Amino acid sequence: MPNRLADESSPYLVQHKDNPVDWWPWSGEAFEEAKRLDKPVFVSIGYAACHWCHVMAHESFEDAETARLMNELFVNVKVDREERPDVDAIYMNAIQVMGEGGGWPLSAFCTPDGKPFFLGTYFPPQERYGRPSFPQVLRAMSDAWQRQRPQVLENVEALMEGLERVDQHYRRGAIAATAGALNGSLLVTAGRQLAQRCDPKHGGLGGAPKFPSSATHDLLGRAGRLRFGEPAREAYLAWARGMARGGLYDHLGGGFARYSVDDKWLVPHFEKMLYDNAQLLAIYGDVWALTGDDGLRRVIPETVVWLEREMSDAGGGLYASQDADSEGEEGKFYVWTPAEVRDVLGPVDALHFCKAFGVTDAGNFEHGRTVLSRVTERGAASDEAVLDEQRARLFEARRKRVPPGTDTKVLAGWNGLAVSGLLRAWEATGHEPALRLALRVGRFLAERMMDGQAPPDTRLRRVYKDGETKLDGTVDDYAFVAAAFLDLAEATGDAAWWQRGAALVAAIRARFVEEPDGVVVFYMSARDESELLVHRPESHHDGAIPSGASVAVETMLRLGLVSGDDGALTLAEKYLAQRLGGAAGISAFAQSRLLAALDLYLNGQVLVVTGGAGRDTLVAAARRAYAPTLQIAGAWASAEVLEGKADAPGGRAQAFVCRGQTCSPPVGTTAEVEAVIAQGSGG
Repeated sequence: MPNRLADESSPYLVQHKDNPVDWWPWSGEAFEEAKRLDKPVFVSIGYAACHWCHVMAHESFEDAETARLMNELFVNVKVDREERPDVDAIYMNAIQVMGEGGGWPLSAFCTPDGKPFFLGTYFPPQERYGRPSFPQVLRAMSDAWQRQRPQVLENVEALMEGLERVDQHYRRGAIAATAGALNGSLLVTAGRQLAQRCDPKHGGLGGAPKFPSSATHDLLGRAGRLRFGEPAREAYLAWARGMARGGLYDHLGGGFARYSVDDKWLVPHFEKMLYDNAQLLAIYGDVWALTGDDGLRRVIPETVVWLEREMSDAGGGLYASQDADSEGEEGKFYVWTPAEVRDVLGPVDALHFCKAFGVTDAGNFEHGRTVLSRVTERGAASDEAVLDEQRARLFEARRKRVPPGTDTKVLAGWNGLAVSGLLRAWEATGHEPALRLALRVGRFLAERMMDGQAPPDTRLRRVYKDGETKLDGTVDDYAFVAAAFLDLAEATGDAAWWQRGAALVAAIRARFVEEPDGVVVFYMSARDESELLVHRPESHHDGAIPSGASVAVETMLRLGLVSGDDGALTLAEKYLAQRLGGAAGISAFAQSRLLAALDLYLNGQVLVVTGGAGRDTLVAAARRAYAPTLQIAGAWASAEVLEGKADAPGGRAQAFVCRGQTCSPPVGTTAEVEAVIAQGSGG
């Protein structure tokens, strides 16, 4: 008999519908039941592409005796962290307060009202890995609740105080009266610090494991264009080369895996996440703009094809992720032996391919299999064409294997990231399918996920599945989609996109921002959506995705710089001053996207191109440049931005690049546009 998860929208929850565990989804009813029975609550948090989540499910949640114990001792709640990042943030912060590293599956033992008193991650069915067995933990936590309740409640109080301290740490006690000055030295220092932490041989931060960490990677690129920025630039490019050559990238089907378990980007944890690939499209667009390297550019069309082929919902949005496992084995779908390559390509072509992509009898993965990585240098165009044809044949053979599962829910914020990434890839390379896909996803977000465009009452839904939407968006959703809509306005010239983005920013200011004690705070959940949360988590640092607060600040700066929205600009300035105004306590890694917002604040450029002949050519040249703080003005620009700018004699378009109140003299050729942008970009 299926449990309560059978009708949920989350594929992760549905994976557990036939467990003998009497699961509840996250709901007020679950906690009311716990109060009625005076039972503690076990909250299990994971996501569909999580390998160790599957392991714990198979070992424990599918086991009848373990399920009997869970049902007898607890009210059990299953949470998809991707649907409820606010819930996940509470318990992830709590486990870190305990001094543990965190991760998924996340296992939280809570009072009947949801306050945690003990947390862990994966627990094995028997004692191993230095961990107690899951049944032992279940009995111990239930016994503590029944027999040692005063001590349990002391733990609860300590953890709840710890959650407050986490937020206070990121607020840094900032108030407007004591915040320091904002200056470009913060960016230069951040770039130098990050470059020193990067692996000079393989690229990326530190050793194993290695993550794309796209917000930090982007910050390196920004620092690399500033004075004394050459080390940051070299680290930025080495990072991009390492990921594109390594097994992190799927050399047959396109798209990047979640992370590499080694320091060489060689063996990935094979799950593919939309948010990683969304951000990496923008990274490789920028890398192409800087280098013109065809070997790096190729990941863009291949990843776009993967999104279209395997990640597209019929409604127009993009799915959340693909699993690491196939047929119960991690990576089985992706890896090869020399014999398997020979079966597809024949002996001569197989020898050529295996040499280029490192396929050996010994292998580099489990059971003598090989994760494909590019181990030879790129050759002549004709040689690369042969390898491309061989890759295509192997891809077709791989399609006959059992594929990993796909999490087919559509998340608004991640789709917003995808729109922005696709547009940057198109701007830099001119790859038209990227633009078409961005427009498709943008229309989906506007038509299916957004309710009303009258600020501040605009609402954005977070989850779409099988034609239905649910849950109000988090600040991440509102910020990422707002940024995507502003990007679409610049890409298309359609002011309706800008208006949609501005409406979402107004909703953020009305529903997610508060100023306790004069400190600007962005909360993850809107004030009217947090009644079931034991703590209202703040958005204040980057993780695999950038913080919603930082992206919201960026959108406010854009509205201020281009549209003349003084209220948005003032709020953004205040937040930057409070969070970055003093050098002490700033983390280049945790606050990478906020430092990118500072870059926009200090070095923002506004391009105005008049409407005469040749306008599109001048705009296209500006888009191709690596200029991360450049904004393109359109009909949504303020009168002050557009004032005094007219066509050249004869009706030819002219371009003006402005910083603050100062604009360049008009220029009329692509070379002049590129030169004036480079001159004013902060370098």
